[in-house]
Amino acid sequence: MKLGTDIEKYKNRAKVNYTPSMKASINDGMSHAVMMGCGENYFGVFSIFLKATTIQVGLIATLPQLLASIIQWAGAINLDRIQSRRSVVATGAFIQALAFIPIAFLFFLFDIGQISVMFLLLMVIIYFCANGATVPAWNSLIGDLIHPNVRGRFFGKRNTLTGMNTFIALTLSGLMLHVFKKQGYPEFGYLIIFTVACFARLLSVYWIRRYDDPPLSITPDQVFTFRQFLRRSPYSNFAKFVFFVAMINLGVSFSAPYFSLYMLRDLDYSYMAYTFVIAVGNIAQFLTFRHWGGISDRFGNKKILNLCGWGMSLVPIMWVGPANIYYFIFIQIYGGIIWSGFNLAIANFLFDAVTPPKRARCVAYQGLMNGIAIFTGSLMGGLTASHLPDSINFGLFIWRPVSMLLMVFLISGVIRFIAAYIFLKKFREVREVEPISEGELIFRISHIKPIAGATFSLTTGLFNPQKKKADKDQDQ
Repeated sequence: MKLGTDIEKYKNRAKVNYTPSMKASINDGMSHAVMMGCGENYFGVFSIFLKATTIQVGLIATLPQLLASIIQWAGAINLDRIQSRRSVVATGAFIQALAFIPIAFLFFLFDIGQISVMFLLLMVIIYFCANGATVPAWNSLIGDLIHPNVRGRFFGKRNTLTGMNTFIALTLSGLMLHVFKKQGYPEFGYLIIFTVACFARLLSVYWIRRYDDPPLSITPDQVFTFRQFLRRSPYSNFAKFVFFVAMINLGVSFSAPYFSLYMLRDLDYSYMAYTFVIAVGNIAQFLTFRHWGGISDRFGNKKILNLCGWGMSLVPIMWVGPANIYYFIFIQIYGGIIWSGFNLAIANFLFDAVTPPKRARCVAYQGLMNGIAIFTGSLMGGLTASHLPDSINFGLFIWRPVSMLLMVFLISGVIRFIAAYIFLKKFREVREVEPISEGELIFRISHIKPIAGATFSLTTGLFNPQKKKADKDQDQ
């Protein structure tokens, strides 16, 4: 009797019926991904082209996100007064699209220099604040539209498709910048890619308008302030999860804004080489998102966070190795797989841990904590990079790295290790899931199936044909 029940539960879990809203969300995500690939991902590179300093590169990467997190907080507080969550999301997306217009023409208005850098910072702030205004409403709305039993696989598929679009947009944009730079007109390359980003976001607005828009009902007992959230944090499972993510983001932002600076300025990589290295990480992500989604539905998100929380601590430390493009590609493959699982598990854990009426506020409070952590980490990383000496004496050994940014990467990894050690043991899985050991989870991840009909083993690095059905039956 139990076997039949288990089989029926498996069949039900395997079914994902896509509603019109779910399809619209996927199309919205794919359009948004194009904007990310040829727009947001090149803000830092564009600032380097405009001759921004190390500190300014960090500010452009993080100050807008800090201000956006404050907008998120304000938006969540007032969400119960809004009649249409869909309209809020669509309006914010439309403002984001408009922000690309002055960015695209920035060089032609002010040329290269500090005026252009500061104006870019202003427009990026507008861009991120517009997005921040949409985050509580979007998370609240999409959480109501997606059934919990299929959430992992839905976001796994959505993230796979958006990752693919990001990769394509990122690669084509890098190729375009490379070609125009070879011709001596890189500014026209930026004009084109930011214009494409604008139109991609406008297309995203069209798909957002096709979401269902159920009413949101929030009772007074479901409202709590940020101060109350902090006061309950020692006893709240969700708050401990938020602190873990914030600390990880502090470590990430300590180094993240400076990888492009390291490759483009210190190693003198071409736009094409830089784009190729970054794109490899995107490939690894979109090939594994769906696999992580199935694991999330079946075994929960905490196991994934345990594995990826420790795993991502190695990523920046690995950059201290040889400055070789093939080695960088290996790092990006490893990092892409780890980030794929981490990002999916964070989103799904939040949906599982928070009831729908409280979701917008919890998303906003998490965003505020992340914004503070990201800004603080980036500022610390930039100041550290600006004050480090050209060499470090370890007694008989003197380390003279090709760039002192490598020390920033090393410290970033240490911060992530500390965050994983302190916080991962403090929160737990919030729903009933199947048990799995860490060893078995690692085995499942190291034998991912990115392409139908083949199995890729991270331990062997080989593509092996899948066994025939008869072989499977014999094994069973």
